[in-house]
Amino acid sequence: MSARSLDHLRQSFPGRWGLTPAEVAEVLKGRRSRGVVQRVRERMKSGDLPGARKIDGKLQLPLPDLAEILEPTTCAPVVARTSASGSAPKPSRRRSRIGPRVAFIRAGQFWELVTRGLGLDDLAAELAAKWKSERDEMRREYAESVAERLAGELPEGAEREKRGPI
Repeated sequence: MSARSLDHLRQSFPGRWGLTPAEVAEVLKGRRSRGVVQRVRERMKSGDLPGARKIDGKLQLPLPDLAEILEPTTCAPVVARTSASGSAPKPSRRRSRIGPRVAFIRAGQFWELVTRGLGLDDLAAELAAKWKSERDEMRREYAESVAERLAGELPEGAEREKRGPI
């Protein structure tokens, strides 16, 4: 925490040890609109703004904790990893491949029923074939991934017993 930030907050709010959500919104966002104050209040309740607590039934954030939010203390310098090209790697968000496929299947089932209801049986059959082939492809990929995981768990030279249906 910067002593300069804490001194500035103490000068701006003399005699106060903590600030209300509206005052915190004013310090952090520069405005006190209803939406901004509500978002700050929610962040205080959820713990996104650490140190916030209820005093006499009112949610307040102590000045030292707000000063820490404004200018965080750094314990050690952050060293960015660089790739061979010399640029820092960009953070990537891993995206699921299955979500859009499941959405496609559900939408296909819905539109198949709609087209059948409208009497467009040829189009309904075409839609059914498309979503069913996507479903079968997902099932095949899942079965292959399970088989790969199970094959990796077996010790070398061990053969799997053949079992009948469960």
